[in-house]
Amino acid sequence: MIDSQYLALLAGYATALIGWLLLWRAMPGLWAPVSPPFAPRHPWREVGWALLAAAAVLGIGWLWGADMLLPRTGPYEAVNQVIIYSPFLLLLAIKRQPLSSAWLPMRRVWLRILVGLGLALVSLLAFTLAQAAGASWTSVITQVYAPHNSLHAVQVLLEDVAIAIFFVRCAAALGARRTILLVAVLFALAHVPALVQGGANASSLGHLVLDAALTVGILAVLQRSADVWWFWMVHFAMDMSQFVRPA
Repeated sequence: MIDSQYLALLAGYATALIGWLLLWRAMPGLWAPVSPPFAPRHPWREVGWALLAAAAVLGIGWLWGADMLLPRTGPYEAVNQVIIYSPFLLLLAIKRQPLSSAWLPMRRVWLRILVGLGLALVSLLAFTLAQAAGASWTSVITQVYAPHNSLHAVQVLLEDVAIAIFFVRCAAALGARRTILLVAVLFALAHVPALVQGGANASSLGHLVLDAALTVGILAVLQRSADVWWFWMVHFAMDMSQFVRPA
């Protein structure tokens, strides 16, 4: 049986995705397609560079895990995250590729973030209502946006940018639909070792299927919006919801 915390998380994400689709219909000009779209001459070569950047991120992440970067306290941790994900940022800079290829449109960024914040608040309401027993909506909001969580926002943004960079380049080589399915399957399979170690059961299998389905939904909407800014707010809220405790 799927636990209520996980179902609440699914409810939160589903609400945010449906909410964005409704806003997309109401505000089509805000998410107008980028012209011309990112279309590298050698797409598989770009996939290779993205894979190299991902490997570098894992290597720097290992250094962070071994306490070989800056101290993990205060603002230093935010700098650590920038260092960890810097290979993807350097990839854009060195190859002089547009920010649109990282789903970072710079037109009316403030409005995109504001829309994302609104969707995040609504998704937290859905999360609260879907919990079998938990904190109130106001308590959830207070806990999610507690000052000590602010540093996590940097990590979440960089994660989303890295995924966008990788996705855009894979989509240029494979097509968007194949890339969505590939990433969803890989994301689900990445959880298999931990599940096997913890004693996999029918509930674990259900989690894998739901993880894959959720990833498909998120990527399908994200590639349509080509915009990390709004999703960053939702992703941060849902990530921080795992630390919510009953009031």
